[in-house]
Amino acid sequence: MAQDLSLNVSNSVGGSNRAPILVANEYHHWSQRMERYLKRLGRDVWRSVEEGPYVPVLTLVQEDGAQALLGGDNFDIIINCNSANEIWDVLKNLYQGSEQAQDKKLTTNLNEFNNFTALPGEILDDLFKRFNLIITKLSNEGIVRSNHETNLQFLNGLGRQWSTTKMVVLGDRKIHTLSLFKLYKELQAQESIMLTLVDHFP
Repeated sequence: MAQDLSLNVSNSVGGSNRAPILVANEYHHWSQRMERYLKRLGRDVWRSVEEGPYVPVLTLVQEDGAQALLGGDNFDIIINCNSANEIWDVLKNLYQGSEQAQDKKLTTNLNEFNNFTALPGEILDDLFKRFNLIITKLSNEGIVRSNHETNLQFLNGLGRQWSTTKMVVLGDRKIHTLSLFKLYKELQAQESIMLTLVDHFP
């Protein structure tokens, strides 16, 4: 089982002499890896994918090779494409959506970040995982927040029971440079104390 997982990860990542395999829910990462792989083959190869010109599909990659890289369902979608550029655009539209859909997704992700707050009864571990997922989604859209901004948003999303801890953390200059994960670990160390205080002084 572990060997199969390792093989699947290795195939989806690709290598210096092996193109990455497209996994549907990892399109963003696949497109970055594929771009790097194609650029290593030569600037003209990448330019023909990104901009054209017309290159018949089967001269760019053999049919069985394309099917292995893209999987059966994706291959059926691109089989009638006439160029590498057309294949790229079809896959991009399929997995990222139209510009309007991308804008809507970006707006949703930004709203999730800006309005982030703890859910009733949510523990720190679950809160961190949910927030980290939002950060990852923004990163996939090309939006990277500073450590300071990310940490402030995470702290502001904590519940009222964290008020004292928040004041202490906000008063420390580390808030500007601390990674989100290190902030989470510091809060985790305080969580048991905070929960004990809440139990004694509800």
